[in-house]
Amino acid sequence: MSDFHFLYPWRLLGLLLCVALWFLPNPRLSGWHRLMDKPLAAGLLTGKARHLLRVAPIICACAVIGQAGPSWQRDVPPALALHSDVMIVLDQRPAMYARDLAPDRNQRMQQKIMALMRSQPASRFGLVTWSGSAHLTVPLTRDPDFFALYLQAQSPAIMPNHSGSALRQAVTLAEHSFPPQGAARNIIVITDDLSQQEADWLSQRHTPLQVWAVGSERGGDLPTPWNSRGIDTRLKVAPFLALRDASISVTLADSGNDDIHAIGDQIHSSAVTQQHSRQGLRWKDSGYLLIIPLLAMVLIFRHQLLVVALVALPLTLHSAPASARWMDWWLTADQQGEMAFNNGSYRQAARRYQDPLWQGIASYYAGDYPRAAASFARAPASPQSLTWLANSYAKQKTWQKALTEYDRALSLDPEYRPAWSNRERVAWILIALRQKERERQQAQGKTMDYDPDGIRKDLHHQQGVRQKVWRQSASSTPQLEQWYDSLALSPADLLSTLYRNDTPETPLEC
Repeated sequence: MSDFHFLYPWRLLGLLLCVALWFLPNPRLSGWHRLMDKPLAAGLLTGKARHLLRVAPIICACAVIGQAGPSWQRDVPPALALHSDVMIVLDQRPAMYARDLAPDRNQRMQQKIMALMRSQPASRFGLVTWSGSAHLTVPLTRDPDFFALYLQAQSPAIMPNHSGSALRQAVTLAEHSFPPQGAARNIIVITDDLSQQEADWLSQRHTPLQVWAVGSERGGDLPTPWNSRGIDTRLKVAPFLALRDASISVTLADSGNDDIHAIGDQIHSSAVTQQHSRQGLRWKDSGYLLIIPLLAMVLIFRHQLLVVALVALPLTLHSAPASARWMDWWLTADQQGEMAFNNGSYRQAARRYQDPLWQGIASYYAGDYPRAAASFARAPASPQSLTWLANSYAKQKTWQKALTEYDRALSLDPEYRPAWSNRERVAWILIALRQKERERQQAQGKTMDYDPDGIRKDLHHQQGVRQKVWRQSASSTPQLEQWYDSLALSPADLLSTLYRNDTPETPLEC
């Protein structure tokens, strides 16, 4: 509640009316009070008006405060649904083979990661693996099958044989794998061993980060090939406690699913915090919540007409026109549009929204793509609005216009991922359509501009087009040959080849 404030603070001047109501004199007593003895009148007669005058200032104050627009959180539009980009930073040192978690730490954490991903269907997950070196294994994706294909093929045995710990490089690589803007960011470090220096370094990172600790203090047995190497599998608790003291979330992996729920709750809380910190979002007017105590007071006291009049008086301070509906007194047009959007009434939401971007999104979900395109065209030019505009054109199958708008979005932000991916899809569709058109024309003989039975003379010397003859060479295109060779490999072999050849020319920033 540290962000609590009033959107319309000048309306709090209406509290002066509440103060005036508090000091109103009691109504004149009835004639019975003059005719009857005072003890008898006090026992038989009740002062209803006195009680009403005492509660009237409270009712008026609630209405005035509600009209002042109390707010403490951002108004997140439906288009920015609450989701996250989550990068898993998975430790792949040999200690992950320890069997204190069945069947071993590595396989158990793979199962938990997949369960976590399936519990967050709106979020994208990526994977960075590390031991003595760090590697981007899976980029951000929402496809659990694609993610599981390479996650389940991962094991410490396929990692390059480098000494030391590349945790810092892995976290830095995960930070660089996020798009420059978009969904909320989260990094989950899964490890069974931390040094104190690494714990201090993690506590200074600005990207939201949590640690998923694996193992136990007593450690676990290793398989036969690794058991003779003297690997310490005991979980060192002190660095993890230091991280927790530095306000970094630390969750211990268990044999059940409680740790998965805890990690999921942390992702949700981080997404809420990052969404509310967006500078481009407006503050949410929560004054409508005071309707509940006002209606309760109306039901309790019998002088309903006077109470309703006191409630309606502050409502006249609202800037909506006199002919507006009752909902217009309490909710803005965009808030009503958001309510309709959340209820699935997209056409009604498009009519209520005043913001052109939100209007376009509602029309887009309603399937009214021409109207959506018109609304997005009126919105301020940004990578998001131009991408929505291009998507609307693509839905109408006006492919060239869609490509033009994608290019405009990328000119504003060359690394905006939605524009890149959608443009690539539309470009492939356009290429395929043009290829089909050429094939159709060839089938109809429209491209035959010569007599198939005619005799054509060969071109004279130096009259033809110069062409370069490419001959197959063992060393001309090693990357292409490596790609072809990798097609026959299993995912584990493919990852092993990738890790061996993943040697960046410059070290990652730490």
